[in-house]
Amino acid sequence: MQPVLKLIGMNIKLARIKHGFSQAELAHKLGVEQSYISRIESGSVAVSCQKIYEVIHLLGCDMIDVFPNAQEVQTQFNMN
Repeated sequence: MQPVLKLIGMNIKLARIKHGFSQAELAHKLGVEQSYISRIESGSVAVSCQKIYEVIHLLGCDMIDVFPNAQEVQTQFNMN
């Protein structure tokens, strides 16, 4: 699993929880399976830019809330 995917997934999960959505609710609004949201949040699947944009729009957050900065990626990379 790539560190950046893990961080993006973690940030999506935090934003989802902050905005009161369950995985099932977010999946329904995005037109995907709940298991896909679970895989995104765990960093086990690469998610398209289009889908990330849809998540950001639905959750009412900013790209900075989802995309990790370079320091976060480097720190995660060094841990693996």
